[in-house]
Amino acid sequence: MGSKLQRPAVVLNCQTAGIGVIHALAQAGIDIVTMDRNWPPLVRFGRYSRFPRVHASYWPASREAFVDSLLQLSEHFDGKGVLFPTTDEDLEWVIGAADRLSERYHVPIATEIGLRILQKNWQYAMAERAGVPTPHHQLFVGGETPDTREFRFPLILKPSVREVISGSRMFRLRLLESPADLDRCLEDIARNYSGYHFQIAENIPGGPDQLYTIGSYSNREGHVLRSYTGRKLTQYPFSHGMASVAETMELPPHVVEHAKALLEAVRFHGISQVELKYDARDGLHKLLEINGRSWHWIKLAAFSGVNLPLIQYYDLTADPRLADVLSVPQVDSRFYVNEYHVRLNRMPSEHALIQELARHKVRISAAAQAGEWRLCLAFRLAAVFKSLRRRVTGEYGIEHPFGRG
Repeated sequence: MGSKLQRPAVVLNCQTAGIGVIHALAQAGIDIVTMDRNWPPLVRFGRYSRFPRVHASYWPASREAFVDSLLQLSEHFDGKGVLFPTTDEDLEWVIGAADRLSERYHVPIATEIGLRILQKNWQYAMAERAGVPTPHHQLFVGGETPDTREFRFPLILKPSVREVISGSRMFRLRLLESPADLDRCLEDIARNYSGYHFQIAENIPGGPDQLYTIGSYSNREGHVLRSYTGRKLTQYPFSHGMASVAETMELPPHVVEHAKALLEAVRFHGISQVELKYDARDGLHKLLEINGRSWHWIKLAAFSGVNLPLIQYYDLTADPRLADVLSVPQVDSRFYVNEYHVRLNRMPSEHALIQELARHKVRISAAAQAGEWRLCLAFRLAAVFKSLRRRVTGEYGIEHPFGRG
């Protein structure tokens, strides 16, 4: 590795969120290391970025190999590294190994919360205690029949936690347009997922442009030091997915205060995304979920003046430059484009939207950055392979109401 790294930022499993963290930290010249699985190689985008000083990997894909590799990596740097989980699995493994990792790393998690941060039932219970609006919802166990008599269709059904069944990850969500869809879905869950926890809720009307984000960093004491506000405009898949195009914008102060109150009530620590959807039926911004890690388009926050990865790094390493970073105002004249998802969506309306936004806002690209030609090429190739796979398998990331027809 050459000269020893100094308190590096260690970005875990660098897909698009990881690239956002890398580009955010690169603004300040922080020593960056990526730690990825060995497979699949193409979508581990961090290894194609020019900014990390070291690209490390682990295999097999297990928590034990992950933790052992991180501890071996720590032998090559001075001081404590700062961990940046970017996927739910990263977060789960870091939480489970926090005691071992904390000897060599700053671990940005709230041990009092633990794995509950990944549970939708816990998130919604905490939101209700903090006075944060939520969609009409109910929790139930596979094999039971939830009482949805007062629910308005369409409905959305999700596992409370994305658990693993028979070696494969449980479905992400199911959209239910009618009572008949609901009956068939409950029968399938009773047959295949009996005993597992689920949440069923009203699917709030409105497109992706009604999905708002409050991204924050909370310190070890659970105090929110800084928040960013923005919204999605389009996403992939379009009905329920990850941002293709997003923009920075101001949100009503009471909505931001709701998110802050929720995070501080549970004494959260680290980077978070509180995602809300505006319900035009009653004029409320309602909680969809809390992501207890860097989210997909965090790069836009950093390039809009709210550099949450750098704030986390400076706070955990007691760097005196923290105050200066916290004082930078949010700039709303920025928008984000994930070229990978735009290529997959293949929607003329999305291209027209990007052209319109570019007339009065500065474009921030998921991959594009000075000297990042290898990364941009990896994004393009990944989109090509994903498109081919989608055509062959018909996979769009969202399951039909009662399985893959």
